Amino acid sequence: MKFKKLSPAVEKNLILISTIFYWSALYIYVPILSPYAKELGGSLTIIGLVISSYGLTQLLFRFPIGIWSDNTGQRKPFVVSGFLFALVSCIGLALSPNPWILMIFRGLSGVSASMWVAYTVMYSSYFHDTQSTRSMSLITFFTGLSQMISTYVGGNLAEKYGWLTPFYWGAGLSLLGALTILPVSENKLEKRSNFSIQRLLAVASRKRLLIVSIITALSQFSVFVTVYGFLPIYATDIGASKSQLGTLMFVIHLTQTLSMYLAGTYIAPRFGYKITVCLSYVCIAFVTIITPYIHSIHPLIIASGLGSFGRGFAYPILMGLAIQGVPSEDKATAMGFYQAVYAIGMFLGPAIGGFIGDAFGLNGVFFCASIIYVTASVMSAFMLPGRKSQNS
Repeated sequence: MKFKKLSPAVEKNLILISTIFYWSALYIYVPILSPYAKELGGSLTIIGLVISSYGLTQLLFRFPIGIWSDNTGQRKPFVVSGFLFALVSCIGLALSPNPWILMIFRGLSGVSASMWVAYTVMYSSYFHDTQSTRSMSLITFFTGLSQMISTYVGGNLAEKYGWLTPFYWGAGLSLLGALTILPVSENKLEKRSNFSIQRLLAVASRKRLLIVSIITALSQFSVFVTVYGFLPIYATDIGASKSQLGTLMFVIHLTQTLSMYLAGTYIAPRFGYKITVCLSYVCIAFVTIITPYIHSIHPLIIASGLGSFGRGFAYPILMGLAIQGVPSEDKATAMGFYQAVYAIGMFLGPAIGGFIGDAFGLNGVFFCASIIYVTASVMSAFMLPGRKSQNS
């Protein structure tokens, strides 16, 4: 199917609109996923495995997808396939009879999320390399916007129409996203004829790429063990309804979205990468450690919102630094490596958190997550560049 060539400005906007559908399809059911897994009979350990399957498949697929995309010189086919995987995943989640089948289809949603490698590189191609942090701030802003709206809607849909409704809505959003991205053209790059293991290792061994990948992996460990793992269960334990779970996620994503937009456009240019990321993790570490001492839902919502406002400053900065200075023909490989490494945190966080939760209770989960955030803050203080960034 051929479409009329659109202007770059229109194509950029279509990518951002499709981003909203993409992440909405993957996140509309997140507020109720872990409580729903518990409803199906899962222990904290099993629930942790359900949540971690999303990170496991990203760990396995993101780096190969980045290499594949660079080798073919294409991004769009991977983006479109992301919507198709999301569609199948949502339908499978709705039809899952037990937590083990739920884990399989949540893992499939991770395959969909793996296509984010090509997505971000496709969008960044509309910007000069020196604007990589700005481009990542913009697209992560729309990512946060979609997660903010969809998680709020998902919680309320489950409250009014039952557990399964958010999954079916996710399937519909996947279709809308695929239709939105189809008219976007792509300036296909030259296929890499000189690809080799040595070149792959040269990209993966870039000092800055390794540093920001490890820091982000630590952060994702804590995010997925708390916000997307056991925070909703803790909220239900202190009396939250399904709609209040949606509100909790809405506030988390609202404040994070605002800070992600501010990060690359205002905060980092003024205060520098090092200070911004370091203070970001100090803020969320403090909120995480006090969470078990909050015993009513409204203070929990406020505290979680403040913490996510701090956390949001770090993500687009680290993502922008991951590909800054990398040649165009290697950007997807670098982004794939970056996202694969931080997917280790997405996988290990909920998996380890489930065992910790069964052994020491939810208090142990939040204490562990706060220690990891402090570690990320210390690494940021000593290893990230300051106000100006040198290519490395």
